[in-house]
Amino acid sequence: MGGATKLVKGSEEWWIDYLTHGHRLEGMARWLFPKLPSNPRCKICKVPFNGFGKLFGRFGWSPSRKNPKMCGFCSDRLPIGGADVQVAILVVDVRGYTSLSETMAPSELVNKLNVFFNTCTDALMNHDALIDKYLGDAVQALFLPGVAGPDYINCAYQAGRDILAKFDSLPIGVTVHAGLCYVGNVGSNQIVDLTAMGDVVNTTHRLQSAASEGTMVVSAEVYEALGLSGWTKLDLDLKGKAESFSAYQSVS
Repeated sequence: MGGATKLVKGSEEWWIDYLTHGHRLEGMARWLFPKLPSNPRCKICKVPFNGFGKLFGRFGWSPSRKNPKMCGFCSDRLPIGGADVQVAILVVDVRGYTSLSETMAPSELVNKLNVFFNTCTDALMNHDALIDKYLGDAVQALFLPGVAGPDYINCAYQAGRDILAKFDSLPIGVTVHAGLCYVGNVGSNQIVDLTAMGDVVNTTHRLQSAASEGTMVVSAEVYEALGLSGWTKLDLDLKGKAESFSAYQSVS
């Protein structure tokens, strides 16, 4: 009898399926979780975190440290490995952080950064991001088809818009780029981290220098994919790039 080929967990094919379509539990669990109350629940396997879901939390289906909208099995406990998949990357950082740190008391600076990280996290979670890294004065987030859905690039863009709208007392800039990245669990035998690696990630950070206070800079790939118009076109000389890089900056 014919049937779908069973994917070997941790193989490249398994990772492509997971990152593109999401994790699909088999048998009773896949049937049961969506039927159980109550929200919030894992965005991938649909296990609830409250009500009956607290019982499953004892066995690993508790909110992930990487993304409270995903459970530990769908994020933290993935096997080592990964695959090249399409992903959107968002980076938001505090502009002029060095100058701010020189003019503020350390406790005041920490308080502002706590507000910054909490506000960014809330906005990113609302748009189904995977928080990849907190980088001192910046946040890096991934938008994967398997989590955010086929509209993942727009999710990244809308998250950036929401973040910009929430800050008026802290100078921030947002950058969004999209393309093929290696995404997976990377690290040592003791510590692994679900992250993205590759030129698209590096380019997103390079673009950040062009995102002045209160603006968003997106790559031409993102600009064209979303059908945006009216933004300022930039031809940037980015470190490591042999040719100028086309990007667009929102009107502040």
